[in-house]
Amino acid sequence: MSWFDTVASSDDGGSRGLDASGGSRGARESGVLDGRGRGRVAVESGPRPTLAWHVAAPGPGLAGLLGELEHESLELLDDYDVVEFVAAAHRVASWAHRLVVAGAGELATRESMHAPVEVELAHGLTPERIAGAELGLRLGITPRAGQNLVRTGTAMRRNLAPTGDALRAGWIDAHKAKTLLDGLDGLPTQLAVTVQDAVLPRAARRTPTQLAADIRGAIVHLDPCEAARRHQDAAKGRHLTRPKVLPDGMAGLWLHTTAPDAHALYDAIDHAARTRRRAGDTRTLDQLRADLICQHVLHRGDTPAHGHTTGAGTTDTGATGAGATGAGATGASDTKAPVRADVRVLVPLTTLLGTGEEAGELIGHGAIDPVTARALAAGGTWRRLVTDPTSGTVLDVGRTRYTPPADLAEHVRHRDRTCVHPTCQTPAWTSELDHTIAYRPGRDDGGTTAANNLAPLSKGCHQLKTHTRFRLHQPSPGRFVWTTPTGHTYSRDPEPPIPTLTRDHPLHEHRNTLRSMDPHPE
Repeated sequence: MSWFDTVASSDDGGSRGLDASGGSRGARESGVLDGRGRGRVAVESGPRPTLAWHVAAPGPGLAGLLGELEHESLELLDDYDVVEFVAAAHRVASWAHRLVVAGAGELATRESMHAPVEVELAHGLTPERIAGAELGLRLGITPRAGQNLVRTGTAMRRNLAPTGDALRAGWIDAHKAKTLLDGLDGLPTQLAVTVQDAVLPRAARRTPTQLAADIRGAIVHLDPCEAARRHQDAAKGRHLTRPKVLPDGMAGLWLHTTAPDAHALYDAIDHAARTRRRAGDTRTLDQLRADLICQHVLHRGDTPAHGHTTGAGTTDTGATGAGATGAGATGASDTKAPVRADVRVLVPLTTLLGTGEEAGELIGHGAIDPVTARALAAGGTWRRLVTDPTSGTVLDVGRTRYTPPADLAEHVRHRDRTCVHPTCQTPAWTSELDHTIAYRPGRDDGGTTAANNLAPLSKGCHQLKTHTRFRLHQPSPGRFVWTTPTGHTYSRDPEPPIPTLTRDHPLHEHRNTLRSMDPHPE
């Protein structure tokens, strides 16, 4: 019996006795009801009676009951019971996640998920990775996220079985289960089991951040040498992520480095930002810290890039350059040549000419407003691609060998924009161009080097397509159909590079109305 069995019983014992009113049948039959007809257990806990579903173990019974409550009488619950409703639903979500990862772990054991041994060794195409790609397509998540489900389910079949039991019982949630998995990954078996036993009993009341700290502390105290080895291995994986899309034209970067370097870097940037503030710069400290990183890495002037006045003679504009003035001008550092960044922005011709207000697109990010699109296309190191606002066809990109000519490669990349795996967002410009039907010179069954037989694939997706049972078909240029090892099929259909707003669209008149109300038109 697990340590948490004293807290949570099985579904059969904990949920079978519930009725749709929220109480136990025994309590209802014995007349133990509240004023609104909701059952209460005979034994009260704390200052008020406890409903049976407050403490019921998660499972089909509790899930069904909560569904009925939500549909019929959620608004009748008092504040206390609404909190308990959320907590009970959270337990059910944990229980359901345990089912998800159990299935994911099982999938990885199937023969269809296994590549030949030599392929697995040469390309890292493990059953975990192949099953993760399969699930990613079915669930609409990235292959890496699918692989994490498989990894979790596999671990819960082995050393992390107690963590799996806690997840099934609703004692911990999916986030905490992943925290345990990440923290214990790679540890010697006995140490992993010991650390798990040490931190799991109080995990229910610890946040994921606190739980991660508990795990790190336990490892350091139980095996300092192992902690040092793990740090050295982790430091080898330091990296900077690709930009992650955020709302409203923003993006985020995550720097993964050693703790001393991270703290030293932040302290240095914070010190510089506070110095600027004391010198009269009216930007907030958060804004200054962000701007200073961009300024020093890109060797550009002191002008931020988001269109607001900063005070002391410095004005934010859409384009940044070396002509900044006022407090906070950087002097010598500003004289360095700006770092060239090959960034692509798609702009409808009408927007570029100022005769239309169609949205642009920053490749790798998504839609951007027309004002920003015009500013980015105006100069600097941005590569401008003019598109037809009616069809979305690329106009500026001007066509039998294995390596496609530059203009053909450029056309295909602009057409598809990302890896053509449905859940992969790797930019086409950092992907490998793949022949959908393999190029076989001199053979009738070989594919040609043409737009209707080329597609950008990230390195990982290219390996899946080439070395496993994943199959890719391109029925028409830019339209792709993937078939997975289990026989599921998924389509990736082409889209115009930039969504357009025709004049007969209902939003067109609405936008014109808003523009007429603007007290400060361009």
